[in-house]
Amino acid sequence: MVKSVANPTYTPVAHPAQPFRTFNEFYPFYLGEHSLRINRIFHLTGTSIALACHTRVLLSLIPYIARQLSLRVGPQTFDVLRKLQLSRNDALKIALGGLVQGYFFAWIGHFVVENNKPATFKYPVFSLRGDFRMLWEVISMQRSV
Repeated sequence: MVKSVANPTYTPVAHPAQPFRTFNEFYPFYLGEHSLRINRIFHLTGTSIALACHTRVLLSLIPYIARQLSLRVGPQTFDVLRKLQLSRNDALKIALGGLVQGYFFAWIGHFVVENNKPATFKYPVFSLRGDFRMLWEVISMQRSV
């Protein structure tokens, strides 16, 4: 049985007088700040790009970890692993690029499309968690875009 999702219609929710204490309190508000579909598409695009960039950087650590653990691999596997490696400069560029692109798309969605201020400014951790949860709920077909 699939549980129902919070604020399935993305209806705007007023900010309470007191700051949010938990993510579960915050999430319906977060979804309401994304009431326009195009804003959600911008967010999902930015979050996906950021995740892809950071996943690429993490994959580049596999050869390093294999060496540190002294894992013995065959020459073909070693060639594949070596292709995953990135220089520190390239890894930093990709990680920063993912971060910038993720925020770029999200902030275009808020400032240009939705005409509201991103929740990131007041609730950075809850907001990032909301980005990931909304993406997961959409790709797992628990919620519509």
